[in-house]
Amino acid sequence: MSSCNNNLKNSVAGARIGIYPMQDDFADIILNAVKESDHKGIYVRTDDLGTTVQGRLGRVFNYVKEVFCRAAYAGGHVTADVLFSVGCPGDVPEDFDFDVSINEKEDIPGSKIHTACAWSLYPLGNEEYFPIIIDEIERFKKEADVRVTASHYCTRIDGKAQDIFSLLESSMKRVCEKNSHTVIHALFSKGSPSKERETIDTDEEKNDD
Repeated sequence: MSSCNNNLKNSVAGARIGIYPMQDDFADIILNAVKESDHKGIYVRTDDLGTTVQGRLGRVFNYVKEVFCRAAYAGGHVTADVLFSVGCPGDVPEDFDFDVSINEKEDIPGSKIHTACAWSLYPLGNEEYFPIIIDEIERFKKEADVRVTASHYCTRIDGKAQDIFSLLESSMKRVCEKNSHTVIHALFSKGSPSKERETIDTDEEKNDD
């Protein structure tokens, strides 16, 4: 089993987030969420593909959470595609002071909105990756504040946005303590017009000409 080369407290984490409000004023919702979220102590860069974040793990998670929650609060149906990474051997931290002392916000608009999340964990470079993933899923199932169900290629988590982000952050911290390069991919959805957890089956019957 591989081990972390750097102390997690002093390592730089990264994330990429894309926000997708399903409405005409999507640009205002996205840009306002990015600008209004607290970016002290982290490097933030937005381009046409999304927003890149670098910083200490807790700050990165808090910023991404705030961006999603603000967008979810302002919009109707909003989704977000997020990639978190710690320990990438090819990553180069920006020339930035990541150790700014700040007080984290306790109440973010939209933080208690009901959210669905498709979560996937990748302990890269670890031949014993599967037991690590299973262990995290079993931990998730014991959380009273969220609902956890298996799905194809991911694990589904339903609950308040703040509870889901807290769960993912604690998981990342645990896995990083025993794995050198760890990635989380998470797809968030709020306000979908589809009924919760209901699938839409396609009609495979074909009419004869």
